Amino acid sequence: MDMKKKKFNDLLKIDDDDKKIIEMIEKNPSITHSDIAKEIEKSQPAVGARIIKLERKNLLTRQVGFNVKKVDIRVVIVYISTKDVEEIVKKIELCPFINHAFKISGEFNLLCFIAASDLKTIEKLVDLCFRKDPNVINVKTNVLIESIHDFVVPIDFQIENFDGRHCGPGCSLTENLPKFKFNQNSED
Repeated sequence: MDMKKKKFNDLLKIDDDDKKIIEMIEKNPSITHSDIAKEIEKSQPAVGARIIKLERKNLLTRQVGFNVKKVDIRVVIVYISTKDVEEIVKKIELCPFINHAFKISGEFNLLCFIAASDLKTIEKLVDLCFRKDPNVINVKTNVLIESIHDFVVPIDFQIENFDGRHCGPGCSLTENLPKFKFNQNSED
């Protein structure tokens, strides 16, 4: 059986100039269309049209948030094994603390990134939302020590309205969680 390796050009329906544009914007999101045009030897309007095309295809997006490599916030990676993934996904979608979540294969079927100003808040949230859920079989957590590359974590500022009774709008959990502390000088 001949298993031909797929290339991004075929898979994403892009050409080498599109790949160069993506790479240049990844390295410098503020780069001008004119600078890209000079590099790939195309006109500035042609570059603008390609960027619009890439954005419409969701191949070029921008994410705003905190760069974990440069800002001192706490991030925990949570692995969850659950009986019913969709039930936990519904809970995750409503939680302002969970910044990224993925369905994965293997021993665990969900992976989440949770960011807060302190580990105590994250630990209490994991206990309340996952460890106490009868649908959850197992939970494993790892604290992110240092980001090697830039890693942007969007922060949902509705966390500032966190009142200690639930973690977000629509959350049915009513146990007390510590108040969210948005203080760069806080000690863990």
